[in-house]
Amino acid sequence: MQLKALAAAGLALSLLGSVAQPATAQTQASDVTIKVGNYGGQFTATQRKYAGDLFMRRTGAKIQYIDANPADHLNKLIASRGREAPYDVVYLDLDIQANAIKADVLEKFDASQVPNYAFVYDEAKNKQGYGPGMMIYTVGIAYNPQKFKEAGIPTPTSWNDLWDPRLAGKVMLPDLSAVQGRMFLIAASRLNGGNEGQLEKGIEKIAQLKYHSIYTSTVQLEALFPTGDIWAAPMADGRAWGMIDKGGSLAFVRPKEGALVGMGMLDVVKGSKNPKEGYAYIDAVLDAYSQLGQAYEIPYGPTNNLLVPVLKGYPNISKKFTASLTELQQAYIADWTTYNANSEKAIDLWNRQVVRK
Repeated sequence: MQLKALAAAGLALSLLGSVAQPATAQTQASDVTIKVGNYGGQFTATQRKYAGDLFMRRTGAKIQYIDANPADHLNKLIASRGREAPYDVVYLDLDIQANAIKADVLEKFDASQVPNYAFVYDEAKNKQGYGPGMMIYTVGIAYNPQKFKEAGIPTPTSWNDLWDPRLAGKVMLPDLSAVQGRMFLIAASRLNGGNEGQLEKGIEKIAQLKYHSIYTSTVQLEALFPTGDIWAAPMADGRAWGMIDKGGSLAFVRPKEGALVGMGMLDVVKGSKNPKEGYAYIDAVLDAYSQLGQAYEIPYGPTNNLLVPVLKGYPNISKKFTASLTELQQAYIADWTTYNANSEKAIDLWNRQVVRK
């Protein structure tokens, strides 16, 4: 029932937002197939189900999804410079998009071809004029409330709570190869009086934490939380809620200093032979219907602000992700250009002072 109500609301908003788009009596079949570099797994499945199908109905074109992690997508784009681009459109995380912009492999974003861009939060629009965010996630603290209660540890409210001596050997850290690790490093740096330009402050802080182990994939968290081997970890909200909804003792909090914001960004690739269709695909992704369907099936926040009043009526769903501009502004959006300029030194310090300690 809830899904049907949300779908109806999303469809109504989609129709409202589409008034700016030219209507055709019948979509003509097209020989175009666009290549889209995506994240893979359930995410690609939901994008195909909502945005992909909407795009194909609107344009008559087809889609070939190519799944990999964002860093691999960027490596392929850099390797193909001077030749045919491997994608027409690519999904990238915020920090990877910053590197892609530096590598000059993305087109400047043409908002005139994307009517739904008008409904995107300003905070989700790239300030350098590249593609916008299509989903929002935050990295906060996932923890085992049962273990905390048994040990007499209060519910965590601050990033600093991970350094509680009673959690010694019970905290799992994300590696810097994972976006959660890079975001946690920024959070630790801010706790220690630093920022993205002073990542050594974060390394110094994390080196003081008596952790259990380091994860490179949330699959490792999903294995160790249920056994009680770990009690807490920095984790993305959507992945945490995926575990919470399956049952078991797990909860998620956004620290009072601010959870770290991540976004899935969407760009047309430089050298694409199908930029018109590429922008049409991005418009379908940003459509209220697609955004709502995706948020329901995978709990990451939409960036289309038309959905704010709809989600407000469904608190059991919207509590799982960033569902309004106010919530987005309470979180922290990192300066990834500055982070990337300092990352090489940070990785060296991480390996020497955290991994090998």
